[in-house]
Amino acid sequence: MKFQYVCKDVPLTDAMQQACETKLSRFDRYFRSSDEVNCVVTVTIYHQQQKSIEVAISSLSGFTLRAKVMDEDFYAALDEVIDKLEGQMRKLKTQLKRAKDPRKSVFDALQMDEVDEDDDLDLDIVRKKKLSLAPMDAEEALARMDALGHSFFIYLDSSTGLVNVLYEREDHGYGVIEVEK
Repeated sequence: MKFQYVCKDVPLTDAMQQACETKLSRFDRYFRSSDEVNCVVTVTIYHQQQKSIEVAISSLSGFTLRAKVMDEDFYAALDEVIDKLEGQMRKLKTQLKRAKDPRKSVFDALQMDEVDEDDDLDLDIVRKKKLSLAPMDAEEALARMDALGHSFFIYLDSSTGLVNVLYEREDHGYGVIEVEK
């Protein structure tokens, strides 16, 4: 696994780097070749010494695991991020094993023999919705999202004619995902 560190308003100590690499090396067992796996660790300090650690593990075969945790203690946040990532990996492997036609590149990159058959995850779709998208700008979409009390809103951008997703970020800002053709 190749590591990359991004630190915002905090110096990365050798102890922090060693802890990250030791704990994240657990994920090597999930991949057939750890050379094609990249891990980006982002550490940020917000006001009142609140530390945020975000870890993104991406494979050349095309999937990414990502988790972010905020805590006053860096090492407690790191442990919680590891737990979240392991949960995501178990869920991904279970879904791939149960899939009728799994994406071969992702399936082949993972060590599939570590999936527990007893791992009973609720993977059923319990609700489907149909949307009719009206053209609008981002400001109108934001107003509608706030009125509904949702954390995201899907709309048709009036200037580009493309589907966009407006979402609320953890830092209480907003983001827009622009869907290409």
